Amino acid sequence: MSLLKSLADAVFPGAGGHADLATIVTQNPKLMQAIMALLSEDSPIGGLPGLVARFQNAGLGDTVATWLGSGPNTPVSPEDIQHALGGKVVDQLAAQAKMTPSEATGALSHALPLMVDRLSPNEAAQSLDLVQIQSMLGGFLDGQV
Repeated sequence: MSLLKSLADAVFPGAGGHADLATIVTQNPKLMQAIMALLSEDSPIGGLPGLVARFQNAGLGDTVATWLGSGPNTPVSPEDIQHALGGKVVDQLAAQAKMTPSEATGALSHALPLMVDRLSPNEAAQSLDLVQIQSMLGGFLDGQV
């Protein structure tokens, strides 16, 4: 099993509405790579802390707070993703994943709440490099995180 498939399975369990997204990510590993790069501290948006700040500045602070917290994650719409990240970031991510911007925001609307939740075990948006992100997401497979 490839690392990206393992990460996709860990982040998008094959139940409910997330099963289709897991298929999309598995079929398009560039999408998972682009999302992980977006959350990395080397990202042009400032990684996970920068992502949280963008959502807060877009009026979605309560939404992103649920992703960081220990309760259920509040869903976000593709339009909210577009508004929070901006067209330039969405266009770049879509190009990296070889998707249309609307496909990218649709995928991100499902992926970001789950990934932010799993990357913030201490309920805080910490700066993470790509290796840390891979390790934290991969650890869920082994029950170690």
